[in-house]
Amino acid sequence: MQFALLYYYDPAVAGPTKEELLDWLAFDGAVRKAGVFVHEAGFHSVSRARTVRVRDGKTSSENGGATGTPVLAGYYLVDVADAEAAEGWAAMIPTARYGAVEVRPIVEY
Repeated sequence: MQFALLYYYDPAVAGPTKEELLDWLAFDGAVRKAGVFVHEAGFHSVSRARTVRVRDGKTSSENGGATGTPVLAGYYLVDVADAEAAEGWAAMIPTARYGAVEVRPIVEY
């Protein structure tokens, strides 16, 4: 089964540090070596986002993200046996130490 591991944090409280780069490299290497890696991506700051809405048939857009805090910083897509395995990988994402990692099953049509 495929799961998205969505990692969030509140930049007003804590955030990534230079020191955790080695932790990220170790995590990335581990998911690849285990053969569960499908895809990953990090996002630029929410200040670089644009939010688009359609209301009553009219489209509007504005600077900034669609939500407040915490902010979605990125994701990993893994292919594992079950939700418990996905949660195990989520716990290893460095952001879990100061933010949160949401585990979402992927709909497979």
